[in-house]
Amino acid sequence: MQSEAVSLGPISLSRRRIYALVILAVGIAIVEGTSLVPSFFGHMWFFISNQAEIIQGRWDLVALNVGVFIAFAIPLAMGFRWRVNWQSASLGVYAAFIVSLFVEMYGVPLTIYITSAAVPTGVGLEATAGQTMLYQFEFLGQTMALTFWKTVGAGLIIAGGILIAIGWSTLYRTEEELVTSGIYHYSRHPQYLGFMLFLFGWFVHWPSLLTMAMFPVLAYFYYRLSIVEEQEVMETIGDKTAYQSYIDRTPRFI
Repeated sequence: MQSEAVSLGPISLSRRRIYALVILAVGIAIVEGTSLVPSFFGHMWFFISNQAEIIQGRWDLVALNVGVFIAFAIPLAMGFRWRVNWQSASLGVYAAFIVSLFVEMYGVPLTIYITSAAVPTGVGLEATAGQTMLYQFEFLGQTMALTFWKTVGAGLIIAGGILIAIGWSTLYRTEEELVTSGIYHYSRHPQYLGFMLFLFGWFVHWPSLLTMAMFPVLAYFYYRLSIVEEQEVMETIGDKTAYQSYIDRTPRFI
């Protein structure tokens, strides 16, 4: 069941979310206020000041990654959802995010072209802002390097993908009208949560201006879509009381 809500003026937060916000604030303070791990701000600055190693002109990598990650969303777009199809607008924004991400990663580094002339190197940070290489590997003949925050981003991407896969598997293996077991016991929309985690991971991994601007838009689309989906389910489901009870006791995302 959801924890007791606390009212803060016009805002009402569950205690669970308050604890999560406190943990997040403490985590940000640790990251940005100490030297225990590299600064995420430094990671972004390192990128936009053109210090990171950039791959350009690999349109084969652009096409491969765009194809793979857009295909990843096709089950939602094609209506292989539980009850409500993924809206075309959401797929369009997702596709725009993916295309802009990989065009900048492997094709044309637009953010660096725009910012590198105006953003000085360092600015009070050490020369590399702590962005030393942790791992290196080759992919289709191209050397890839992972710094600390690129590795964190990759972990978030994998976690989001696993969450989406578990959500799909839970829904597609049942004939029940209302699914409240498994991962749906903890979240009403674990697949949308997975997509937000997946896309946030890409932003952490590759913090370009376009991904920075588009991630909040996508998060808003998923939030609105979750509301629309619940309204449509409430209109069509047989046991409305059970569904309302499920909504009351289970967080929308987390």
